[in-house]
Amino acid sequence: MTTPETAMVDQVDRFAALIRAPRRCRVHAEPKPDCRRCAPADPVETGDYLAMMWRLVRALEARTIDDPSVLPQVVALAARLGEIVNVAVATNAARYALDPRRGASAGECARALGISKQSVSDRRKLGERIIAERLAAAVGMHHSEAARERAAITAAAESAAEPLAGYRARHAAVVPAGG
Repeated sequence: MTTPETAMVDQVDRFAALIRAPRRCRVHAEPKPDCRRCAPADPVETGDYLAMMWRLVRALEARTIDDPSVLPQVVALAARLGEIVNVAVATNAARYALDPRRGASAGECARALGISKQSVSDRRKLGERIIAERLAAAVGMHHSEAARERAAITAAAESAAEPLAGYRARHAAVVPAGG
């Protein structure tokens, strides 16, 4: 018999599998033990990963200053980054409800974020909705989360084309092509 707790954990586990990029060897369809391309990559420590993200954000900020046509894409990215806390809180709540060794409690998340347990509960509900929406969007699709992200980036770029036409014309008159 499936309980609400196990159903939610199944949902968050499916979501986690959806957002993780699969590691594939470009040579073999199935992993081969003697192929270095098939071997899992060395793990990157979370601190190193976050430092890389901070560098990427700083670089994106510099690019956006020089090219305001990416503003809609930056807004879309900021919205996606804003979802991370809610998704992580919902995932941990579901896992904690099933087995406290598998996730952080609401109180632990609240203390880590410096907010109340009620605010964490609100974030959990938002996270559950985000997870459900993204899983529903993936049903029946044969491409990855990355393909949907590329589509969102393209749509954001296209939305900036007309409003920034004047800027592009002025910029082209001052800066040579490719600058």
